[in-house]
Amino acid sequence: MKFKVRKLAVLVLSAMCINAYGQRLRADLAFDGLFDNREFKNDMLPQTIYGMRVMPQIGIDYRKHSLVAGLSKVWEFGSDQTIDPDVIMYYQYGGEKWTTMFGAIPRKNLQRQLPDAFLYDSIAFFDATIGGTVIQYHGRLFQSELYCNWFSRQSYTKREAFRIVWDGYVGNGVIGGGWFTAMTHFANTMQHNHALYEKFQINPYLTFDLSKGQASDFRLKADAGVLFTINNCRAYDFWYNPIGFLGDLQLGWKMFDIKSTVYAGGPQMQYLDDPEAGLEFHRNDPFYNHSFYNKTELGIKFISDENVELGFRWNVHFTPGSPVHNQQLITLKYRIGVIKNLNNPQ
Repeated sequence: MKFKVRKLAVLVLSAMCINAYGQRLRADLAFDGLFDNREFKNDMLPQTIYGMRVMPQIGIDYRKHSLVAGLSKVWEFGSDQTIDPDVIMYYQYGGEKWTTMFGAIPRKNLQRQLPDAFLYDSIAFFDATIGGTVIQYHGRLFQSELYCNWFSRQSYTKREAFRIVWDGYVGNGVIGGGWFTAMTHFANTMQHNHALYEKFQINPYLTFDLSKGQASDFRLKADAGVLFTINNCRAYDFWYNPIGFLGDLQLGWKMFDIKSTVYAGGPQMQYLDDPEAGLEFHRNDPFYNHSFYNKTELGIKFISDENVELGFRWNVHFTPGSPVHNQQLITLKYRIGVIKNLNNPQ
C-alpha cells in the first residue's frame, strides 16, 4: 500500500511540473460521516454501520482536458479490519455537452446515482469509485450517460466481474421520464471452478415534479415505472425473469421531507441465497427480493448548503409476513473546492 501511495504522489508532482501555461490547479475535499442502525427482522441482516469516508483530490485542467488524482479512504469505527484506501486517478475530456472520463472515477461524478434497486447504499459507501470508462451527454432537454465499472479482475481466487450501466432522462419541466439499465457479468476465476452468472435490469419510469422552477419551499415529486430483471446461471441453464411495479412519492417543506417507495412484483434476486453468487453478484438492496416492499422515509436536514449537509432519517420497511423493520441514519457531508489559475497565481 505504501508503494501505491508513493507512486500516486510521484504522478501528481510530475503533472504539476508540466508547463503551467493556460492551466488551472484545482483541489477538492469530500468528507462523509455515516451512522446507520439497521434493526431488521427475519431474512434481513440486522447490523450497524458507523464510520467515515475521506476523499481528497487534486487535478490540473488545461482547456477541455483534466487529469485528477486522489484517494478514497474509509474508516469503520470499532472494526479490527483495516480497509485499504482506493486510488482515484482519471483523465477527463469535457466539451459543452459531451464529457468522457477514463480511470478510477468517483461515483459522485455521475449525472445520476443508481437507485437501491440497482445498487445497495452500503456498497456505494464502501466502494465509492468506478474503475473503467464514463461517457456523458448533457443537453437542455435530454441527458444520458454510459459507463463500465470493472470491479473485480480475474485471478486464481477472484472472479472476473463488471457492470455496464446506461441511464438517461428526458424533460426539464413538470413532466419527464427516464430509465436505468444495467448488465452485470459475474464470471469465473482462472481455475474455472465456479458457475457463471449474468443479470440484466431495466427500469423505465415517468416523473411528475412540481418542484421544478418553483420558488416555494414546498416540494412534490412522483416517479412511476417498471422494474424488469433477467437472471441467469449457466450451470443451471435457467432464466428467471421477474417483473414488477416500482414507484415513489416525495413530499418536502423547508427542512422536512417524507418519501415512500413501493415495489410489487416478482422477487428480483433469484441467486441471493446461492453461496456462489449472493450479494456480491446482485449488488442491489436485498429488500427487492420480496414480492412486495414498501420503504417510508422521514427526514430532516439540520444544515444544508453548498458545502455542508447534516441530516437525520428514520426509515420504516414493510415486507410480507415479517415484523416491521426500522432504521435510523445520521449523515454528514462536507465538500470544499479551490481553483487557482497557474498562469496567474495571484
